[in-house]
Amino acid sequence: MITRFLPLLLMIALAGCAMPKIVVFDDPLTAQQHNDLGVAYEEKGDFGLAEKEYEKALKKNREWVIPYLNLGHLYYRQDKLDRAEHILREGLRAKGDHPDLLNNLAWVLMEKGRLEHAQYLVDKAISIEDKEEYRDTRREILERKKDRVNRNLP
Repeated sequence: MITRFLPLLLMIALAGCAMPKIVVFDDPLTAQQHNDLGVAYEEKGDFGLAEKEYEKALKKNREWVIPYLNLGHLYYRQDKLDRAEHILREGLRAKGDHPDLLNNLAWVLMEKGRLEHAQYLVDKAISIEDKEEYRDTRREILERKKDRVNRNLP
């Protein structure tokens, strides 16, 4: 009797071993902890791991502005201005008109030569909160606009 079922049992056992197993890991870290890890990796110069940790922080909490700022800054440091612009705009969509996001996006756009839009954004940031760093961004934008006009003179 057992010999009749042995091939069937053997097939079931082999099929069970061949089945892919889905393992779900529960990430125990908070958004803050992932962000802090990102900062540590960035300080060590490991930009790839820093990027991954900032992204994990954003997945944990899309409403928290700091990972958007950190990831934007990381991209800016690597001269990935399009990616910096994208993540800062994503932060603005999630958080609304946050002055730090506006200021950082203004700086990125200034670096890309989009001075009018950059000035608009930094003026908006200043209207929300008047900080020295925002005024510094505005001064730099105005200086570049002035240089652009002077270069166009005969």
